[in-house]
Amino acid sequence: MQDEDCHSVRVLDAAEEDAIARVADGMRRTLMEVLGEERGATLYTREWLEDRVRQHLDCRIARARVLLAEAAGAYTGHCIVRVDADEDGREIGLFSTTWVEPEWRRRGIAHSLLSAGEAWMLSEGMSIAVTYTAHDNLRLHRLYEAHGYAIAARTGEFVRLERAL
Repeated sequence: MQDEDCHSVRVLDAAEEDAIARVADGMRRTLMEVLGEERGATLYTREWLEDRVRQHLDCRIARARVLLAEAAGAYTGHCIVRVDADEDGREIGLFSTTWVEPEWRRRGIAHSLLSAGEAWMLSEGMSIAVTYTAHDNLRLHRLYEAHGYAIAARTGEFVRLERAL
């Protein structure tokens, strides 16, 4: 295994079908971890998830980036960031998903993905970054809190973590 200093983050290219499939698989596994295996596995089809990744890669549809983390040429995780709007209509930077392969966790990869995502948001003129997750997804809470995020809202079973950029 590589150490935490041997990974990189790059932007996914729309022509990388294998990587699109890996990101979709990571999205499904994120849902399974957060919502439970049965609910997370059946919430969206694989085709829907792959289409969602492609939408984030199409500048005609979204101001977004899909960021891949890699080590020794192998996929280790991803995050999807986009410009969105909050309930008041102001533009915000949104982390729509963050995933690191379990065997690559605790090596700084998620921190690198968050930093790269925040840098992109700043380049897009965003002053606020948010993510939404389950109220009991404490692992993700801790990750984002380490980057200065705090719970800004609670709705049902979800929370919004937010910070000024």
